[in-house]
Amino acid sequence: MFRPDQPIQSGKEDILGRQSFSKALANAICSYQDKNSIVVGLYGTWGTGKTSIINMALEHINLISNGKSKEERPIIVNFNPWNYSDQDQLISQFFKQLSVTLKRADYADDAKKVGDQLDKYASFFEPLVLIPHPMISGPAMVISKVFRVFGKASKDFGDLKSKDLIAVKNELNKLLSKSKSKIIIVLDDIDRLNNTEIRQIFQLIKSLGDFSNTVYLLAFDKNVVINALRKVQEGPGEEYLEKIVQIPFEVPLADKQEIERLLFSQLDQLIKDIPEAQWDQVYWGNIYHSGLKHFFATIRDVTRYINSLRLSFSMVKGEVNAIDFLAITGLQVFLPDVYGGIRDNKDIFAGASKERGTQKQKDEDRKTCDDIFAKALNTDQDRLRDFMKRLFPRLEATYGGSNYGPDWLDNWRKAGRICSPDIFDTFFRLSIPKNEISQKEIIRILSTANDEVSFGKELMALKEQGKIIRFLERFEDYTKDVPGDHFGNILNTLINLGDLFPEGDTGFFGFDTPMRVLRITHQLLRRLDDHKDRYDLLKTAFEKADQSLYAIVHEVSVQDQEHGRYGLNDKPRPEEKFTLRDEFLDELEKIAYEKIKLWARDGRLAKHEKLPGVLFRWENWGSKEEVSAFVNSAVQTDDGVIDFISSFLSKSMSHGMSDYVGRFHWKMPLDSIKRFIDPESIKDRLREILQRDDFNKLPDEKQKAVRLFLDTIDGKVKKADWDD
Repeated sequence: MFRPDQPIQSGKEDILGRQSFSKALANAICSYQDKNSIVVGLYGTWGTGKTSIINMALEHINLISNGKSKEERPIIVNFNPWNYSDQDQLISQFFKQLSVTLKRADYADDAKKVGDQLDKYASFFEPLVLIPHPMISGPAMVISKVFRVFGKASKDFGDLKSKDLIAVKNELNKLLSKSKSKIIIVLDDIDRLNNTEIRQIFQLIKSLGDFSNTVYLLAFDKNVVINALRKVQEGPGEEYLEKIVQIPFEVPLADKQEIERLLFSQLDQLIKDIPEAQWDQVYWGNIYHSGLKHFFATIRDVTRYINSLRLSFSMVKGEVNAIDFLAITGLQVFLPDVYGGIRDNKDIFAGASKERGTQKQKDEDRKTCDDIFAKALNTDQDRLRDFMKRLFPRLEATYGGSNYGPDWLDNWRKAGRICSPDIFDTFFRLSIPKNEISQKEIIRILSTANDEVSFGKELMALKEQGKIIRFLERFEDYTKDVPGDHFGNILNTLINLGDLFPEGDTGFFGFDTPMRVLRITHQLLRRLDDHKDRYDLLKTAFEKADQSLYAIVHEVSVQDQEHGRYGLNDKPRPEEKFTLRDEFLDELEKIAYEKIKLWARDGRLAKHEKLPGVLFRWENWGSKEEVSAFVNSAVQTDDGVIDFISSFLSKSMSHGMSDYVGRFHWKMPLDSIKRFIDPESIKDRLREILQRDDFNKLPDEKQKAVRLFLDTIDGKVKKADWDD
């Protein structure tokens, strides 16, 4: 149904005539014979097809290398830094992926030797603190904790201890210099990183990864990168970039006619069954040339637009004017603020001209329209007004032109025009997806935070509507605008209700709900300079909370991690970056500890979905004896033992480098359970429960927990892992 917004993989898919450019790029890379590392840059703005060009260039490299032996064939390594945006991961993961690729079975033995050496090199950066060197040509200074990384073989430990970073790199370069295979390293999406990470990538290329016999192919928006480097370097970003990239290529502009040809071919499929009598070709020409055509600069623009139409047009086909729907969808996709302004001001845009309206009314309407149109940044305002007048004839009179009287209304309604008051709303029924939340709604809900009860009711209503997770995600955009006198009500509500919200699908790089709540909390707290003010807000929120426990435990646990307590972080933040001073954190730990004991006494803790996390922290803040007594008591009943092991059931997702879709796995971590109780002591009871006639009446996840626990303890499941 939809055309995926994905780069093409082969020159056979090229419809914009980029194949010849891609081949030239490939030939330039392959013709480079020098052993020194070189960097090729591919510059282009968002949506101009950089990744597609890279794919076609790599296809051509593979094609012209087919006749070569594996000792001479180029080795291609694709690394997307956006997948590792944590600075401690970025560099180590780069070298690990490079090592894994070189050790593939289809590459020469020399490459495998380089891969083995890269494993040692990568170990210096687990994790890495990179200190920028004032001279770009000099080596970056690194501090590595390699000797404290668990799981290293003693031989590797000795090797690394006896050789410094430069020595290991020199050995790498010797091996690479002897190799006949050129290593081509592709880094795409660099412009998606933050400013510091962008600089880190270029330091990696110039100082840490400038190996012999390597070619780097980088793809990014040049202006984005220059601005980022200018901010973090506090100097000319362009000069810095020129020192890194020796061979720059600009993505050639797409041919406008090719883009239009693609657009029209897609539109033809959507409107092919519309009767000719309902399609005014002259009106379409006026709408397209007056405004719509200016939205399409790249093939990605066409894809976004057509996908949006495919989602919504079939739902209203036959009820609305097709040309008007094509036009308003263009505004929805490319000028959403203008689209929203039209949707929210029906009385100004729809209907006939107010021939007897006062001049004051016309002036007010014109000002409202100008304010809405001004939201279309970098858009020709005269052209936009002309476009709007064709869609909404009433605006002619608003801007001092012709009047369209009430006698036009019947014709507009019959034609399904958006300017008809009777049809107008139909065009916007699909403006907000079911679980999306509009900016207007977010602002309205945040405005209720002056009253804690009202704000809480709004959040629970969002939970019932399935919108609470999306609200929490979007809330972060507004934390800088929240009035300070609303902080207390917001924190009280989030911490009190946090456990009631669904966890949601975090995906690979998302956040679970407790982390979303914590991020909002910390963004608000960081707006306060005084640690005592921060503490007072959290103390009040903790003491008032009676519906959530894990929100409190998670908050204090993260504060402990900041301070490096209980082994949660062997490299705590610098003291000046603490959210709270030590004495305040001590008090919050005491409050959290008393809350845990309260929930344990009244029976709520035993049924908590986040029980393991609470128990771990209870041991830190209380004693193992207390936790052990609680667990032994909780598992005395069948329901209690089922609830206990169910709380340890977890789901994770793995994704192979060649997979398009991730695979879900269920886990039952016996090692974690052993910390609180001997699994052998409950396995026979769980077998009996499994055999009971009413076992299948249990919720699915509890059934899964019982089965997975038994399969794991019996050794039937490898690594305590079930594929979903």
